[in-house]
Amino acid sequence: MKKVAIINGPNINILGVREPQIYGQKNLIQIEKELENYAKKVSMSLVFFQSNHEGNIVDFIQQNMDKLDAVIINPAAFSKIGYSILDALNANGTPYIEVHLSNIVNRGHIHDESIFTQTSIGCIIGFKSYVYLLGLYAINDYFNNN
Repeated sequence: MKKVAIINGPNINILGVREPQIYGQKNLIQIEKELENYAKKVSMSLVFFQSNHEGNIVDFIQQNMDKLDAVIINPAAFSKIGYSILDALNANGTPYIEVHLSNIVNRGHIHDESIFTQTSIGCIIGFKSYVYLLGLYAINDYFNNN
């Protein structure tokens, strides 16, 4: 069984800091259930990690990458510590997917410039928090083709 971590950075609205007034509690529960159901279907186990402190994300990655088969991360792509997160992800070659919620596009960021894009196995910008489910699909495709 492949072990996949879903890592969420500050202010992410799923699996950690919940904002039901934005997504609706029913939608959040439904998305989480879809993640878990798909993971079971394709023989993956999920590990969720969320922190409002980016340094904790680096620590989690450094301490757990050798136990993980892949990572789906919504990184702090435009922060100073983004490079530390990137270094931790690249340290042992564990494949990862970079995901972003569609609302980040509305803030004017251009993801072609993301520091993570060059070494990730994919970058997904999607509607609300379904990017995590799309990330699982992409990870599964990666496992099936490599």
